[in-house]
Amino acid sequence: MQMQWKILSPDPNQVQEIQNCLQCHPITAKVLANRKLGATDQIHTYLNPKLGALPDPASLAGMQTAVARIVRAIQGKEKILIFGDYDADGITATAVLNHFLRVAGARTTCHLPHRVEEGYGLRPMHITHLAVRQGIGLIITVDNGSGSHDAIHAAAKFGIDVIVTDHHNIVHQLPGAHAVLNPKRAAQPSDLTDLAGVGVAFYLTIALRTTLREMGWWRQNPEPNLKAYCDFVAIGTVADMVSLKGINRVLVLSGLDQINRHPRPGITALLRAAGMDRNAVTAEDIAYRLSPRINAAGRMAHAKVALDLLCAQSIAAAEPLAHDLNVLNQRRQQLEAELFHHIVAFLDARADTSNRKSLLVAGANWHEGVLGIVATKLVERYRKPVLVLSGKDCMAKGSGRSVPHIDLYDTLNRCAHLLETFGGHSSAAGLSLRLENIDPLRHAFEAAVQQAQCETEAASELLIDSELNLDQIDARLIDDLERLSPFGTDNPAPIFMARNVRVTSAAMVGHRHRKMTLCQPHQQARPIDAMLFNLSPDTPRPDAFDRIAFRLKWHHYRSSKQIQMVVEAF
Repeated sequence: MQMQWKILSPDPNQVQEIQNCLQCHPITAKVLANRKLGATDQIHTYLNPKLGALPDPASLAGMQTAVARIVRAIQGKEKILIFGDYDADGITATAVLNHFLRVAGARTTCHLPHRVEEGYGLRPMHITHLAVRQGIGLIITVDNGSGSHDAIHAAAKFGIDVIVTDHHNIVHQLPGAHAVLNPKRAAQPSDLTDLAGVGVAFYLTIALRTTLREMGWWRQNPEPNLKAYCDFVAIGTVADMVSLKGINRVLVLSGLDQINRHPRPGITALLRAAGMDRNAVTAEDIAYRLSPRINAAGRMAHAKVALDLLCAQSIAAAEPLAHDLNVLNQRRQQLEAELFHHIVAFLDARADTSNRKSLLVAGANWHEGVLGIVATKLVERYRKPVLVLSGKDCMAKGSGRSVPHIDLYDTLNRCAHLLETFGGHSSAAGLSLRLENIDPLRHAFEAAVQQAQCETEAASELLIDSELNLDQIDARLIDDLERLSPFGTDNPAPIFMARNVRVTSAAMVGHRHRKMTLCQPHQQARPIDAMLFNLSPDTPRPDAFDRIAFRLKWHHYRSSKQIQMVVEAF
């Protein structure tokens, strides 16, 4: 899909006010004005976030009830089961809560379900075959549980309390748990709505630590420094593609600081396995280097491998696990590439692909572990909501991904009469349905997406923060721009445009990336290094560009860094 380029034009008076107040680069002031962050004092707070300014955990409904029940379990030495999920958000949420409760003296055990054999979420079989047999008195779900009505009812029959901590949209009504912590509940503070599953679990630890402190508990147990847990929070938050504004921005920045200053053994081993400079990890590194390896465990084998890595107490224990994740990730990449190219060939051969507002593709026995990431890549290619389904026996399971202006959960909710189960949030979801409902779903999903587009009236636009000549790019600008990070969902990296750019040298890196040196013949600036990532075979490779859209970053290599342009469109 061709995108329209739109150069933003902020109020020049506001730009000048921001520049004068913050003493920042004039281009940075323009970018900040484009972000519509409010008055200069609000922009200053945005650029200098602090953990101490987080909203009170007590504002999350159900928190006091949950804390009181957990404290009672700790004091009574009850067995607590932490029931997580097999993705990076669920794995890190499990690690956060388990680590904290262990430090507090609780008796805990963890369970992450197998993606294929058990599926997503707490189920009745987990009560009878796991909790009852292990003598569990309390179950705490993380990153799941909002739809586990049957399992929670089964637990009650055996006298087992369940506390749900989750962030997924709630279907119909709350489960009958002892407490439900979910920022998607009705009448929750708006600044908590975008927490990931690991963010909700972290908020629970904040509230627990405070209550235990008031009880004098930490006189007999060392009080944990919760900033040390923010590395897990950052990984899970970035990996789950939730908004990186507000609270999540604070949590991710704190986590990145923790990773770069005091990485725990498991993260150090994973950084080494990924060939990364551990002192300059960014949110982009988490999204494209760390989280795929953590997710590979649940996609290709069992998520427990990743949990064991994150919780490893030494480099010696962590390195073999990091190696295993690397191998699993390589296998995942191979399967993903094969399926992606197969689907692209199918879609590009269809006459109606470009005219449709959505895409639904289905096949027999496609590997369930790669459906979500293939859906993500299809969205990047076609810029429209995508469902990828794999059929087996009489059922199909699948994953969906969406574009920013289309709420995937809402569109699936409009198709709920055709689905057996579904869940997720605005940008990502999982679903299951009977095979005979695949074609009806294709039509219903297309209609729902068309309706959503009419309601949002969103155009496919590439927003340009400013036009730049290459001689305006310098170290001060890059330093300023990086203060706006972490970049990701709802906080995209600034995009710039340059005209009449010539390629002075170019070489392929791997099979899909093009490394270039660019210049503007009419400018005196030295050439700048640039990367064009994820080229498809039909992407043109010109020696000059009439115009390019790009973002700017520091490229870190070992102990040095240099300015790098990343070309987004041309």
